[in-house]
Amino acid sequence: MTEFIPKYWKILLSINLAFIFIVIGFDHHHLHDENSLLENLQAFFLVSATILYFWLTSPGYESMDSRLAYMGLGLLCFSFSLREVDIEQLPVLEFIGFIFHGVGRTLLLLVLWSVFFKQVYDHCEIKLLVVKLLGFRYLQFLNVSFLLLVAGAIFDREIWHIEHARLYEELAETNAYLFLVIPAIYACFFKNARSRNPHP
Repeated sequence: MTEFIPKYWKILLSINLAFIFIVIGFDHHHLHDENSLLENLQAFFLVSATILYFWLTSPGYESMDSRLAYMGLGLLCFSFSLREVDIEQLPVLEFIGFIFHGVGRTLLLLVLWSVFFKQVYDHCEIKLLVVKLLGFRYLQFLNVSFLLLVAGAIFDREIWHIEHARLYEELAETNAYLFLVIPAIYACFFKNARSRNPHP
């Protein structure tokens, strides 16, 4: 697991450079428009990560503080997904869509995060949770994701005038969310392996 980034970073970089070349060289800027390819990929990564992290909170071989750490990551991914996905526009949510945008979204997230921190307060010391996250075997992925989100924010704010900043912003966010879902996939794989072989 720890060798994933050193082993595959060249492949990921090549895919990103190829995508940039296609978009700019062949004028396919529609690929990073609103609700287009990159934003759909972002939604897929975030929804997948949310589901997987919350699945990892189910009782099993993980300690309570580990499950709370996964719950926090799942809630983080869910928060990002509400920002990236226009859930309120889905036909099935026509009557309750107000919950997922604007003030409704803010109140929803406030309630969910409050419930999470109440769980932390009741079952685990915050210091222990921080230690658990800092010792997280997938911390390198979270660090890379954070740095990419910071890069995306810089492109979004247009702190410096950079041509095709919108493309780089969406690409940085897409990669950031990819690095959020990869640890969830690995953790689910190992959880399934342990459940099949409880006595190694």
